[in-house]
Amino acid sequence: MAYKRQIDRLPIIPADAKESNVTCHYCIVGCGYKAYTWSTCKQGGTAPDQNKFGADLSKQQGAEIVAWYSPSMYNIVRQNGQGVHIVIKPDEDCVVNSGLGSVRGARMAEMSYSQQRNTQLQRLTDPLVWRYGQMQPTSWDDALDLVARVTVAVMNDMGEDGVFVSAFDHGGAGGGYENTLGHRQALLRRHEGEEHPDSQSSGVQLGSPRHPRHGRG
Repeated sequence: MAYKRQIDRLPIIPADAKESNVTCHYCIVGCGYKAYTWSTCKQGGTAPDQNKFGADLSKQQGAEIVAWYSPSMYNIVRQNGQGVHIVIKPDEDCVVNSGLGSVRGARMAEMSYSQQRNTQLQRLTDPLVWRYGQMQPTSWDDALDLVARVTVAVMNDMGEDGVFVSAFDHGGAGGGYENTLGHRQALLRRHEGEEHPDSQSSGVQLGSPRHPRHGRG
């Protein structure tokens, strides 16, 4: 993989790098990851007190250790107008994935928009509005104002029930966990309605303790 990316080395995460807890956004399983960011003007060292892992990186590291990350977990992005290194790697302390990463989650950094490394340059940087027969880029103020005006107009004409949001983030050959669980709950509610037509059953809510989420993304 490193050969394909034209990479033979990666920067060492400095001891004072910003650390954040993040969750993989590709499905509802909730695998935990650690995100590290630091200025592109600095780099950590091999001594234990010079890197985030507190490890002696001048020595060969053993198998299944925490003190490593792959090229797919690294990128250079902009935060607050400044260029920063970013590493998003699986969190070994997360009870969901125990340090394991899926083929999608372990590429969250690589799949970030980056002009420096030319990744995901096709991603939108501005809102688009359908005008004059095509999608036109516009400002956030204009886009939000348009959404607000349309929403108010619909509510004035049809009430709150006239407003809905259709969104889809993740699918797959099996439809994804979201579709599988949602379809199951829909069938349960339909079955309960057929058996007890006079009852007002609310069914089982997604993420309910009665049906905990499990599995790995």
